[in-house]
Amino acid sequence: MEKKETLAKANHSFRFAGLIVSAIKKFSRSAVSVEGQEMLRENPTLFVVNHFTRFETGLLLHILYKHNGQMAHSLADSNLFQGKFGEYLQSVGAYPLNMPERNEKMISELMKGSYNWVIFPEGSMIKNKKVMHDGHLQSHLEDRIIAPHTGASVLALKTFLLKEQYKRAIADNNETLINYFQDTYHLFGPADLAPLDLCIVPVNITYYPLRPGKNLLSTAVQLWFKDLSPKLEEELLVEGKLLLKESDISISFGDPIDIRHFTRPYRRLFSYLLPFLSSERKMNWMMKLMRHRLTNKFMCRIYSRLSINMDHIVATALRFVPMQGMPEKQFKQVIYLACLQIKKRNHRRVHRSMRGAIINLVAEGHDIAYSSIMALAIKEQIVLIKEGHLFVDQGHIQTPLPFHRMRLENTTSVLANEFEVMTWAVNIINKLLRTSPKKLLSQVSEAVIERDLSIYENERMRSYRKDETKSRDVGRPQFLAGSKNKAGIVLVHGLGASPGELLQLAQHLNQQGHSVYLVRLAGHGTHPSELQHASLQCWIESVQRGYAVLSHCCQCVYFIGFSAGALLTLLQCAKLEKVENFEKLSALIVINPALELKQKSTKLSPMINKWNHLLKGVSLEAGSLPYVKNETQYPDTNYEQIYFEALTCLIELQKLCRESLEQVKVPLLVIQAEDDPVVASDSAQIVIDHVASKHKRLEYLSFEDHVIVQDEGSVETFELIDQFIETLNDNKY
Repeated sequence: MEKKETLAKANHSFRFAGLIVSAIKKFSRSAVSVEGQEMLRENPTLFVVNHFTRFETGLLLHILYKHNGQMAHSLADSNLFQGKFGEYLQSVGAYPLNMPERNEKMISELMKGSYNWVIFPEGSMIKNKKVMHDGHLQSHLEDRIIAPHTGASVLALKTFLLKEQYKRAIADNNETLINYFQDTYHLFGPADLAPLDLCIVPVNITYYPLRPGKNLLSTAVQLWFKDLSPKLEEELLVEGKLLLKESDISISFGDPIDIRHFTRPYRRLFSYLLPFLSSERKMNWMMKLMRHRLTNKFMCRIYSRLSINMDHIVATALRFVPMQGMPEKQFKQVIYLACLQIKKRNHRRVHRSMRGAIINLVAEGHDIAYSSIMALAIKEQIVLIKEGHLFVDQGHIQTPLPFHRMRLENTTSVLANEFEVMTWAVNIINKLLRTSPKKLLSQVSEAVIERDLSIYENERMRSYRKDETKSRDVGRPQFLAGSKNKAGIVLVHGLGASPGELLQLAQHLNQQGHSVYLVRLAGHGTHPSELQHASLQCWIESVQRGYAVLSHCCQCVYFIGFSAGALLTLLQCAKLEKVENFEKLSALIVINPALELKQKSTKLSPMINKWNHLLKGVSLEAGSLPYVKNETQYPDTNYEQIYFEALTCLIELQKLCRESLEQVKVPLLVIQAEDDPVVASDSAQIVIDHVASKHKRLEYLSFEDHVIVQDEGSVETFELIDQFIETLNDNKY
């Protein structure tokens, strides 16, 4: 049997509007991402969507069109349907709320399956995003607080029940009822009905970042029209900024609700207990019984599809900051832990603002997403930071402003309101803010270690090759706990190696009582092919994780870096020197810093890497040169191939490191093998000459090997390190 095509194809006007939307998207700096397309079915569908901006209707219609090439219908503000513009809106699928026989048209099209419909069940734009009241779903509008509208539920239930009634009328040859359906819903027989049942698909639209302000659209309109109403001005400042500035618009389709399945218990109940009721009365009673439960069901699904971002976490946390304030460093620890715990519990993709770079929150770094929302809260006079202490004006963040000014003047509160529906996540944040500072420190260390191991296992699984992948003993990052009274030491290995390269040094230092963290640089310690995914930023974050672990469990921290790892420790040290009230990092030891390589052809790596990408782009990978062979003395810990992606990152690292040397001020020991076959011996001198450290030493060792941190070559290296640390302990620096 051939599949019946029910959904109408898009008309010329709709396709033309699609071209306009595509042009706007190209001109706009906004990015639209869609999640949950697998939830879309072939059934006649009623899409129920949260409502925050006016452009959502057109945007969603064209997202659906892009998915299946068919147009859906939607309702829009009746005031827009004036003259030619009103005619155009109808041609692209939008209809006025006050359209005569509106419900009959919607029910007819859903029964036939000729058009899907998009409905905003909140009834209007919820500009303050306040949809919770006393633990229940209730929308805070301009002049009242109301429960969610049940109109969408009634529409869905009525569509399904009327369709069943029409089938029975045909089976019973009830001409009166058949004529009624023909006149009211334009049904002319069972062939007009869609073969599949109606379903409801909840949809959430989330915006990031929400930063109202002047934009090209608002400026242009204000030039043309001098006397704009405050309401229109507000909408231009908010929505124009979302469209024309760098914004992420996340559209997420939720689990469909099958109306047949949902209504089954109620239909059985009425069939068994109230068989004497007329069809019309039975339908009315069932809808009264079901509509609130169905509404609550899909509204919860709409809000639970929220794309959680850094703005939500920070804005919500600010509401729980005590009146006496708290150290901002402690607040950042809460935000970091909240991000990790919420990601773990959410089982869905979270916004990019909560990924990767959040390690900066607990590694004395600069997290752009965190800084952005804090700048907004400070601008709105919700937050005051004084001498590293954070204070929150709870009256300001909790008290609602006028409905049409809320998005503009108290955006932070709007963001917190939007997140209120995620009660489980709000509870996580609240609990963390009530945790003692001492316990937070240990939780951060444990969380970072767990996160680091998780990243390692994901990479290892992605590229696993039997007999080729490095063993976990040498490949994974490791934490060796020591005395809390001694300095913690972060060890960073070289390019193409693994934590196992520095394991002997780690054990040596740990035996002396030091807590040691063996960093695993991203792409290392697994399979050489992982280096294809290498990026300098990921390497930096790997080092930051090591620093974060020890800075939260030790009084002070030393860095020891080998080869390329030496450059990363120098770079990290330079960044930490910029931090206000910087106090944890106390010393730095670099061994054979790879600032200059003897193999000058390495400088061609970026060009070769670009060539490889060019060939890959035109599917001609046969002529590419992805890696070079690495003749290593220690194949158990080091790769035997180095990919050009990684070599390109190394050259970028060398450049950044050179530019940052002048910012390094901590006591420094540089150890260099005189006849290093890999690193040019003058690299060590360049480091010594350019750092700003008052206390610095350069020690040359008579070795012909590059790896002087393992086996016989390690004895003299370890002795120099021990002497330097002893000098630090004696406070001679």
